[in-house]
Amino acid sequence: MIIIFAKDWHEFYLLHFTTLIIIALIGLLFVISASIYLYRLKRQKDALDYQITQTISKKDPDKSTTERKDSSADLIDLEAKLNQHFANHFITLEEENTFRNQFEPLYNKACLLQRRQKLLYLSPSALLQSFLKEYHSIHDIVLKHNQAILKNKVDENSDFFDHCLPYPLDEQQRRAIVSEADNCLVVSSAGSGKTSTIVGKVKYLIEKENVNPERILLISYTNKAASELSSRTDVSGLKGYTFHKLALDLIGQVTGIKPSVCDNPDALFVRIYHNLLSEKSFKESVLKFISIYQNQGNDWEVEQEKKRQYLSDQKSNKIRALLPDMDGNAIFVKSEQERSICFALSSLGIKFRYEEAYEYSLMDEKHSQYTPDFSIYYEKDGVIKRIYLEHLGVDEHGLVPLWFANDKGITYEEACQKYNDGITWKKAAHARFGTTLITTSSADFNYYNIKNRIRELLEKESVPIQQKTEEELYDLVLPENSKQEKAFIRLCVTFINLLKTNCKSFSNLLNDSLDERSSYILKNILYPIFINYEKTLKERGEIDFTDAIIQATELCKQHHPVSFEYIIVDEFQDISFDRYRFLKTLREGQPQAKLFCVGDDWQSIYRFSGSDAALFNNFADYFGPTDINKIETTYRFGEPLVSLSSQFILRNPSQINKVIKPFNKDKKTELRFCAFNQSNYCQLVERIVLSIPKDKSIFLLGRYSFDDYYLSLMYQGVKEGNKYYYIIADRKIEFLTVHKSKGLEADYVILLQCNKDTYGFPSTLSDDPILNLVLTKGDQYPFGEERRLFYVAITRAKSMTIILYDQRFPSVFVDEFLHPEKVDPSTPYTKPRNANKIWTRRSDRLLQEMYSEGKSIRYIAEKMGRSQTSIIMRLGKLGINM
Repeated sequence: MIIIFAKDWHEFYLLHFTTLIIIALIGLLFVISASIYLYRLKRQKDALDYQITQTISKKDPDKSTTERKDSSADLIDLEAKLNQHFANHFITLEEENTFRNQFEPLYNKACLLQRRQKLLYLSPSALLQSFLKEYHSIHDIVLKHNQAILKNKVDENSDFFDHCLPYPLDEQQRRAIVSEADNCLVVSSAGSGKTSTIVGKVKYLIEKENVNPERILLISYTNKAASELSSRTDVSGLKGYTFHKLALDLIGQVTGIKPSVCDNPDALFVRIYHNLLSEKSFKESVLKFISIYQNQGNDWEVEQEKKRQYLSDQKSNKIRALLPDMDGNAIFVKSEQERSICFALSSLGIKFRYEEAYEYSLMDEKHSQYTPDFSIYYEKDGVIKRIYLEHLGVDEHGLVPLWFANDKGITYEEACQKYNDGITWKKAAHARFGTTLITTSSADFNYYNIKNRIRELLEKESVPIQQKTEEELYDLVLPENSKQEKAFIRLCVTFINLLKTNCKSFSNLLNDSLDERSSYILKNILYPIFINYEKTLKERGEIDFTDAIIQATELCKQHHPVSFEYIIVDEFQDISFDRYRFLKTLREGQPQAKLFCVGDDWQSIYRFSGSDAALFNNFADYFGPTDINKIETTYRFGEPLVSLSSQFILRNPSQINKVIKPFNKDKKTELRFCAFNQSNYCQLVERIVLSIPKDKSIFLLGRYSFDDYYLSLMYQGVKEGNKYYYIIADRKIEFLTVHKSKGLEADYVILLQCNKDTYGFPSTLSDDPILNLVLTKGDQYPFGEERRLFYVAITRAKSMTIILYDQRFPSVFVDEFLHPEKVDPSTPYTKPRNANKIWTRRSDRLLQEMYSEGKSIRYIAEKMGRSQTSIIMRLGKLGINM
């Protein structure tokens, strides 16, 4: 029993009462604070509403104050204020930002107030919500305003656009011409009148906008195009430039000395290369690169020299050895290691044949005749001796590469067993007949210099060795002025040109993580050529065209010698990074010059000259907000070529979508496919020519400059200036490569040799991997640039394009047109994301780690963004046995 005394009760009640009073006071303080906070919020809201109303109010004089208060939300009308402020004026990006900035303080206050109101679950006022909504839509309001301005300008200048050229401009051309945006990109189409659009733009600026012709810069890519633009505009004070001509003129203007330009840099490169060959270390480096790192593949030049006979080895996937066998015949081996063995034998002066039948018959119910890898011949005591060399594709443990199993569709264990059984059988055969067998293995390539290893084996068997000198080997591998040497020098020249065009440097490349092959050619071959090239130019007091652009860019940054209102660029799809930097500098000023660029991404075909499609396709990322206009009416060709060519090019999702339509709906342009065989090829061409009316023009187009080879054997060729013609059926018909035909047109086009082949169309020639270090990133769609080149070819014709293909192996492009049902657009080809990247030490370590952890090849391929084949081959290259 608990007894509470009175005193305790008194203290208890007193404590309880005190607590209640404190809680009540706290509650009262909270209510007072909340009331004050709400009062202040209301004051802020009223003040902000007043500011907004005063700043943006329509202030309609026909309404009373009471009426305007009753509809306060309706008083907010940024669009009306903008239209009033910029009446009949195109709003630039800078002006849009200035307009927006004047409301930014109000916007920040409104956002802060809105956040505070949300904390107390209070709804923002209609006025506040209306203001925020309209502020967020300023850009859309500006677009709407500008569209109306441009429409008015098009309508007001209707008569001008009807008569500024010998023919009226179409609606899309007019809309592009009146654009006043800081950046305007005109996406043109084949035969859509892009030159007319440029000429119309120039005339409009001068005659309608009163722009001084000297304040307009007109740039094209060739002297011919620049001259044509100048003559067609026919405006005093206006001159068309190429990037190079402009750069040289600016250098002369700023420095007072116009630089001398090397008139033949290719010849200079050849001279420098040959001079460097006198240095023993350089010649050794070239030989090592060619013999170890360079995969020559199938050589089309050899086919030229052999009268273009369709040799079976031309279609083979085998690898061509650098040097022929003892009989002078080309050797096609199964692996890079066998190719290295061929070169080692040749350099040691050994006579040999590849896969020649064994001297004794071993054919039975289980075996066909035995053909050892290498049969080596030498003379001893007046007698010809023969020994054999087998290259065994096994590691030090007798294990074969994983692809042995994959190729034969058997398990890895079965592949190892089968291969080793074959080795045992071969060794037994040699023992049975008393013939000499020496062997190398894949393991030898990891632990030995293969040439020294073979020398040891041969010396042990007393085979006489007559090792060739470096000079002798070089003359065998790359004879001076041969097709092979020219191709190698061209690789070096292309690399250095791309390096400079894309504003890269050797020092940065050499500091990157590179694979062994890339590092070797960079340090030992390309860098010495580059250094000597730059040194020779300096000694001669000359620069090359890329130097001119780079120097002019730097001078413009420092001195700002020119100021333009408008810069108009033709063929913008061919823009390169050095020209982009030059262009950015040329437009600098207060205000900066407006850009008007015209081009067609469907005809971007000069990646190997440094053009970067990203500069066109992502124009706004490089130049800022852009007004994009499309001119989609073709004046050259009609249906069905319009639809067929558009469907073909748009299979590549990286191309900008356009809806091409013919100017004349009744215009017909056919696309015809003709199969040929070797025996009737020339007769077929002649029959086609005879079927074409004599008053119609004809182009013969080839993917390569040698696609006319068979025609040259039957018909007379005539060269006139830079043009080459064939006399066929008493008609003089011009032959051009597709690249050179760009921008030209004829009534009829005959596209030659559209075959599936290394030198077919599309070309399947592999670019040397070293170029990936300096090439711009190509799109990931298969044959992306070749597809654009094919599009250029078929859209040169006004009446008909005739495509010739070998009936035995038609081009994949031909198949795509003839059998469209086989093309599944729902399953587009996707290249692994790192397919074209070089292997670095870091990626090699990652590969080895994942493989050692037991990860599957498929898993590793997905993680590293490479194909499973690439993973398997790299593991083999690293000497990892699977």
